[in-house]
Amino acid sequence: MRNKKEHDFSITAHRVVREATGQVEPKSKKAFDAKAMGHLGGLKGGRVRAERLTPERRSEIAKKGALARWVLPLLYDEAKAMQVAGLLMELNGGEMDYAKCIKLMYNIEREALNRWMRPVTFDALYSLPYGQILSNTLNKAKPENQKVQSLWRQHLETIPATGNDHTIRLTKECGKGKLSRAEVELITEFSHRYKEKTAGQMMDEHHTSSMFPEYKDPKGSSIKTTYSNLLQKLGKSQEQIKQFEDDLTGLAYMKKMTE
Repeated sequence: MRNKKEHDFSITAHRVVREATGQVEPKSKKAFDAKAMGHLGGLKGGRVRAERLTPERRSEIAKKGALARWVLPLLYDEAKAMQVAGLLMELNGGEMDYAKCIKLMYNIEREALNRWMRPVTFDALYSLPYGQILSNTLNKAKPENQKVQSLWRQHLETIPATGNDHTIRLTKECGKGKLSRAEVELITEFSHRYKEKTAGQMMDEHHTSSMFPEYKDPKGSSIKTTYSNLLQKLGKSQEQIKQFEDDLTGLAYMKKMTE
């Protein structure tokens, strides 16, 4: 029997999914306008612009808001991220340059989306000054976060070095139980593809618009790369992207309901 908090969350989540996909009208137009204004940046005149939105645009904004607020954080799979990194370490003799591993894991996630319209780890994507990254993965691997207890840290450690030449080392076998055969093959393929490339060369690729058009120069900060934007850059149709967003929302709702 679920407690009242879980029950209320499920009802709210289900309502968000139905509003976001246009199955029902928003419960409160005023509340929905406030959400729309928030996504428009809270700028002056936001309410007027929100009121002028078409029902289709309102639904799109609500869906993207739901994806950012609770869908992706709920779907992120640290165990799979750890197993991806662990397999990369095994294929590279037990350790790998820190920056190269971070870039390689982004490239694998990106290619999974390109091939199958489905991510491997469901991590959040960002543009940083030195290229594209998986946000949660980067935080787990950072040298300054090595004392933070996590599933990642039980199997992998980052060894600090002078400058940025840190190393990620496998300390305990990660297994492959959460990875599909296709995912293992993709990871292996990309490990071989980038075996001779340095972290610097991979960073240069991320800054090349013809190769990674989703990259945006954050001017020393960071810029979120949404899955939808990345899929658009990969040449996917709007219909494919809409189906992908609906599928993600459905996955998150089902995961919450079965916890």
